[in-house]
Amino acid sequence: MSKFEDIQALVAPERAEFERQFKQKLSTRVPLADNVIRYFLDRRGKQLRPLLTFLAVRLLDRDWTDATIKGAVALELLHNASLIHDDVVDQSEERRGMASINHVWDNRVAVLMGDFFLSKCLTASTETGSLAVSNILSEMVTRLCEGELEQMSNVRSHTMTEHGYFSVISGKTASLFAACLKVGALTVNATPDEMERISVVGEKMGLIFQIRDDIFDYFPTNAQVGKPTGHDIAEGKVTLPLLYALRTASAEESRKMYALLDVPSQLTPENVTALVDFAKSLGGIEYAQARMKQIGHEARQVLNTFPDNKGRAAIAALIDFFIERDK
Repeated sequence: MSKFEDIQALVAPERAEFERQFKQKLSTRVPLADNVIRYFLDRRGKQLRPLLTFLAVRLLDRDWTDATIKGAVALELLHNASLIHDDVVDQSEERRGMASINHVWDNRVAVLMGDFFLSKCLTASTETGSLAVSNILSEMVTRLCEGELEQMSNVRSHTMTEHGYFSVISGKTASLFAACLKVGALTVNATPDEMERISVVGEKMGLIFQIRDDIFDYFPTNAQVGKPTGHDIAEGKVTLPLLYALRTASAEESRKMYALLDVPSQLTPENVTALVDFAKSLGGIEYAQARMKQIGHEARQVLNTFPDNKGRAAIAALIDFFIERDK
């Protein structure tokens, strides 16, 4: 088995029950919705969010409950609702190497299906019987929306700083990873101190995951990743490798690259390639990789304040997997 499969195997019983309840939650008698859901289920990813929820329970050396499963279902439904809506906002035609729901059907169907997933998330959240879980989910939705809006604002105003980048990915990605660990911990009565520490670990894991995702944008298309080289740059999104290059290049070089970014009509395929090559030649990839490793070290320091057990070892291995993954 691969390292990731070993991690999954540790929580196999929880994952099996999660899968049963997740599919049950998506049952519908509307033929169109049923068709979209079947298509969606055929293209699901690694289901990292429920995995994190279950690992939080193992980290605390406690037994999972039905509330743990329902919390994981709510998180996965919310995550996928956000992906469906993101594809509409970004006018994406692909997701994970397959045609997006909005491309196969249309934006109206995609928006309504995203709303359907969101409504099912609210139901699952209520079924946990925990107001605290519902509060975590509500706070996470706010952070997701703020992250997306901040990114749009940065693109429109051409605001390009590393601080702004981390603020965006903290809201868009890290908040969800932190929420997954917190929900798992909450459903097994974690203490406030445990909740605080586990949230920090999740936040840092989310930052690593997003930086790695952004690095993929600087390399040839990978069907497993599901987006072409320079896709983010073509949309005006300036991520960590390019930010580093812009900051460290000569004034003249930076001016030329900023000029391309300042005028959306100039982001031709040739100019996008020039920006990608610029970032790579100035060491942007190496810088982003170093930041991932630094954040990973910080996450492990907090993780090591928990008892040494299989849950802790699995989360540490997952941090390594996030840094090293190729899809």
